Amino acid sequence: MVKLIDINNSVQKIAEAISSVLDMDVIISDCEFNKVADTKKHFNLEVTVIKDTYVLGKVMKTGKVVVVEGKEYEEQCRNCAVKDKCNLQAMICIPIKSKDIVLGAIGLIAISEKSKMVLLENQNNLIEYMNRMSELIISKVLEQEASNNLEILKNQMVHIINSIDEGIITIDDQGKILYVNSVINDYFTISEEYLHGKDVHEILSQPYIDQLLEENLAFSNNETSIKLKGKELNVLASGKPMKLVDENIGSILTFRNMVNVYDVVNKVSLNDFSISVSTIVGNSREIKNVKDTVRRISNSNSTVLILGESGTGKELFARAIHYNSDRRNNPFITLNCAAIPETLMESELFGYEEGAFTGASKGGKLGKFQLAQEGTIFLDEIGDMPLHLQTKLLRVLQEKCIEKVGGNKSISLDVRVIAATNKELDKMVEESEFREDLYYRLNVIPINIPPLRRRLGDIRILLDYFLVQYNSKLNKNIKGFSEEVYDLLIGYNWPGNVRELENIVEYAVNMEKSYYITIKSLPQRIKEKFNKNEENIKIPTIQDVEKNLIDDALRVYGNSYEGKIRAAEVLGIGTATLYRKLKKYGIE
Repeated sequence: MVKLIDINNSVQKIAEAISSVLDMDVIISDCEFNKVADTKKHFNLEVTVIKDTYVLGKVMKTGKVVVVEGKEYEEQCRNCAVKDKCNLQAMICIPIKSKDIVLGAIGLIAISEKSKMVLLENQNNLIEYMNRMSELIISKVLEQEASNNLEILKNQMVHIINSIDEGIITIDDQGKILYVNSVINDYFTISEEYLHGKDVHEILSQPYIDQLLEENLAFSNNETSIKLKGKELNVLASGKPMKLVDENIGSILTFRNMVNVYDVVNKVSLNDFSISVSTIVGNSREIKNVKDTVRRISNSNSTVLILGESGTGKELFARAIHYNSDRRNNPFITLNCAAIPETLMESELFGYEEGAFTGASKGGKLGKFQLAQEGTIFLDEIGDMPLHLQTKLLRVLQEKCIEKVGGNKSISLDVRVIAATNKELDKMVEESEFREDLYYRLNVIPINIPPLRRRLGDIRILLDYFLVQYNSKLNKNIKGFSEEVYDLLIGYNWPGNVRELENIVEYAVNMEKSYYITIKSLPQRIKEKFNKNEENIKIPTIQDVEKNLIDDALRVYGNSYEGKIRAAEVLGIGTATLYRKLKKYGIE
């Protein structure tokens, strides 16, 4: 609780007022015997501490009123060591109480015969008067205590507001800035007082600010920017009116830094899983070549086009590129161009402003490109993108910026683009189904994912890998596959590639009752195709596989002398060995 010494200035003024009205001396002490106020008429020495042997001390001990009719009648006065220097003739002393707690005492002292007569003749009225003065002092104590509590609450509130990682600005009903938290101050390197009293329109002038002030109309998550002292802060802004009872007393504006918004998106979108190149399952030469390419190009900002049949794991390699790059801690955003209706794809890619079209969300929406800021966007099934959007995508790749649907502001981008398709884009270009200029913009670094039938050496590894996964997911304890199943599945053509293989393992783990997966537990289409007969299984010879690899290498690098040298390097054989095998297999 506040003590009398904490409000000594107010107490001194009350003492002087009493002394002036009654023409008597006044002294006031707190409960710890500190002199709080003194009009200094009755004593020839400077007194700073009130002893417990004084009359004031007695009153504070007993909590009762004492009337002194003369020094010779009061024990405290008779025993006082400095009584000869005291001019006291008579005295009324009352306690200062608050809820039965003694906070101090007031002494009203007559220092002349005339004032003594007045004091003693009117002692009852003066006691009542002094009690009222005591109540006045108590009210000052409570007032100071309330003020202290408000200051504590204010400091706590300021601390809480400054600890929030959103910018906060409060304004009055006229739009004048009342308070700005440290997020705004720190970003623009301004003092706490810099914006105080300024019109909010000086830093943020938007129609929804006027609607907030004039119509008390709240808004939320409007993308905008605050410009101040040559700096610009891109934010999501929200605003709400503040009301006391039914009266509008101003508004509160909150701002989320777009960088923080992207961080949140990043945490959500690191999303399903992250993957390193080394964790991609497969040891075949074909898949090792793809992994080596991914490692070499991961830290580049160049656009990548991943080609491969459905189910080969194109998104898996796109993620590996991202998580093996310097962008790994930033968003990886995916968009399947075949899964989004054509009417919605533009707004999904680029976002839209509020009111851009009927049904547009209030405050607008961020597009995939903005959400991928400083990270990677993966455009799957790029071959299904409508032609009119291909033109806009080409502009994004060329100019590194976007415009929202319904907007006219150019937004700079720092986004790496990885596209993927299972279609033959070069043929689509010839048939005018895909823009040629966009094709060459996307095809800066092409990566071909081999189908599973071209990497037969990985089938057994993949089967064992998925068996472990689904044993865990389905709470099974299957130890492996029978050799009959291995042979059967290695000879299968795998039109659905790795995705089909995974589905078959999941089905078999669900169906198998023993410790090893047998042909009986495989899907019916697999059993019917092979009719449980190994004679139907055609396993290519090593010579066939080798001949196909050489054919592929020459198609990629050409049949020139330089092309053959490069093909030999990629195949891991010498040039002379390549020429011998060309002759052996009759490859021209």
